[in-house]
Amino acid sequence: MHRYPTWKYILVIIVLVYAVIYSLPNFYNTYPSIIIKTYDNKEVSEETLSNLSQKATLEHKGIADNNIYFETIDDQLSAYNVLIKSKSYNYTLSNYNHIPKWLSIINAQPISLGLDLKGGVHFLLQIDNENVMKARLNKLESNLRNFLIDNGIQYDNALSDINKITFKINQPSINKEIINTLSETFSDYEIVSKEKDDGMIIIANLTEKSISDDVKAAMQKNLTILRSRVNELGVSQPIIQRQGKDRIIVQLPGLQDSTRAKNILGSTATLEFRLTKGTADDWVASQSIGTNTVSESVLYKHKNGSPVLLSRNVITSGKDIEGANSGFDSQTNQPAVFVNLSSIGASNMLETTSKNIGNKMAVVFVEEDKNQVINIATIREAFSKRFQITGLDLQEAKDLAILLRSGSLSAPMSIIEERTVGPSLGTENIISGRDSMLLGLILVIMFMFVYYKKFGVIANIALIVNILIITATLSLFQATLTLSGIAGIVLTVGMAVDANVLIYERVREEILNGNSPNASIIAGYNKAFSTISDANITTLIAAIALLTIGTGVVKGFAVTLVIGILSSMFTAIVGTRALVSLIYENKTNKGLSI
Repeated sequence: MHRYPTWKYILVIIVLVYAVIYSLPNFYNTYPSIIIKTYDNKEVSEETLSNLSQKATLEHKGIADNNIYFETIDDQLSAYNVLIKSKSYNYTLSNYNHIPKWLSIINAQPISLGLDLKGGVHFLLQIDNENVMKARLNKLESNLRNFLIDNGIQYDNALSDINKITFKINQPSINKEIINTLSETFSDYEIVSKEKDDGMIIIANLTEKSISDDVKAAMQKNLTILRSRVNELGVSQPIIQRQGKDRIIVQLPGLQDSTRAKNILGSTATLEFRLTKGTADDWVASQSIGTNTVSESVLYKHKNGSPVLLSRNVITSGKDIEGANSGFDSQTNQPAVFVNLSSIGASNMLETTSKNIGNKMAVVFVEEDKNQVINIATIREAFSKRFQITGLDLQEAKDLAILLRSGSLSAPMSIIEERTVGPSLGTENIISGRDSMLLGLILVIMFMFVYYKKFGVIANIALIVNILIITATLSLFQATLTLSGIAGIVLTVGMAVDANVLIYERVREEILNGNSPNASIIAGYNKAFSTISDANITTLIAAIALLTIGTGVVKGFAVTLVIGILSSMFTAIVGTRALVSLIYENKTNKGLSI
């Protein structure tokens, strides 16, 4: 019999070792857990964790590596709801794996489970295209006004439409050089100048490209900001990805508080710092008569509903905030947000507070059209870069710190789809997926054993190795396994033996044609190769298309399908060939068990 190359045996052994090692973590128990760390992200001792769990009377399974882990997700969520009321630590929903340290060193981790298997919250957010267009139009109008003023051109007014601005010019004509400079300066827009009896008009139109570029830039910034916000929501392994031109998918496995998640994700909030105007009597009088009784002031409402008159001048705002952390006031032990300002913001704050010691300053929470005073404090001394905001409860302080750290969204986004998957439903999905895969695997193994005998056993071994390779690859790259991904694995189970069926039928044909067993094996593998490769390559092309273009469940299915096609081709063509060679090579075979 033709000698099988040694390097292929070595390759098979290497792949087998890889498949076994990186599949191992999935055979160890994984428990839902809560990671507990300090606000400055420092680790907490096991003794502290034990004391904390005893005080909160948690029904936990154990404590290890900054984790308190539990038997079920229901226990985890119940404990999380109790712990977040504590004021001392940060809490993150996660999983604890009982795997040996040597597996962790080589980055061998269990497969990450998707939302439909683990439970959690799913959001589909869409950017407000009209807001993006309006912002671009306002920017264009401001820039055009400045250009006309700089060039000494007088205009009566500017009229804004959906996607264009029209300036009415007083003079009958404009120098051609200025018109050319105007077109060059605003090359992203369509600039048209027309002469009329009573003067000229200049029309600036937004182009589809400029709007598209703005939406793309806003999407990119919003993705970055959403990732920053989600990372601090207390969720491990979140999924945040772009869908189409103007949508973003956010999946938060393990999280069940969808209301808080919505408030954090969709908020465009920022802060403004302003001095108060007048006295408390002036504030009440202004509210009663509906007019500001103090000049250069604006009427606001405190969070408790009372009126407040504030200066029109903003000392500094959210754009000048470089950092924010929630904590507790050292004197009153009340929740507080500690704010760090940029150099410009710090300079403005220092100048204002130096001149207004004894006066009051308000912190205004600004979100779209909603403005609310959340804190009013008397300026006791001058301060600049670092200060604190009080007057909030613990959860408000945490959420405000998250929003200030991540920054305001570049453009508002609305939640157009929301789903919550309970932990019990996720567990049912895992059991259903596992049972369907095992049933398919058993039926295929029985058929191959009965129909192809010893060669069927070889195909079954290759099938099991194929599943190990898929599992190992998903674990190595920490790809998220979803219910549709399990469907892809089940499909791969059938496809994996399909190649072996083609090979074995070819071998049978060669034996019927009178060839020797060894010659039939060689001819069977050689002649079936082109058919197997053609069939798998065409399926692979379709799977890659699904992987590239598809989203959500389609992408989850495509991931396991692509891995499964590649691994099944390897196990069927290379793996089984190596086993057959070990059994029949250099032997005088009178027949084959096929």
